[in-house]
Amino acid sequence: MKDLANGDVGRAGQRTASVGLETLSDDDCWEHLFSHRLGRIAIVVAGFPQIFPVNYVAGGGAIVFRSDPGSKLAHGPGALACFEVDEYNPSSGLGWSVMVTGLLEDITDGDDPDSARLRSLSVEPLAPGKHRHWLALRPGKVSGRAFRSGWAIPGAFLG
Repeated sequence: MKDLANGDVGRAGQRTASVGLETLSDDDCWEHLFSHRLGRIAIVVAGFPQIFPVNYVAGGGAIVFRSDPGSKLAHGPGALACFEVDEYNPSSGLGWSVMVTGLLEDITDGDDPDSARLRSLSVEPLAPGKHRHWLALRPGKVSGRAFRSGWAIPGAFLG
């Protein structure tokens, strides 16, 4: 008999929910960060946290994105920020989330080799605008978790 509590597939393709959240390794977290291009950056604006979607690239030990002048550029550089990317597949019931916290820097005019290397990464914003400013989140902490939700039957969710 299969062990459904460990996510094995039962009759009719059923799977059980995760017993708990699985903590992702640093390597797994970075693999998820490398494989996606859209995430969310959270910064404090006028005393309140705000979340902005950004097209990004993970590389050189940083999360890099481009921006036009506005809230991200006015309040982000020099401050602690939080970045998140996640995914959920309703067919399989599998989900994960990765969070990166650290110092956000404006590397637009940085003449150091690290800033130049980060600006050479391919970041293509989808939102309209020139996005001439380059921002890099230097991780202080990277964490992630994965889960399997409710009973899942191929093509249906039984929560």
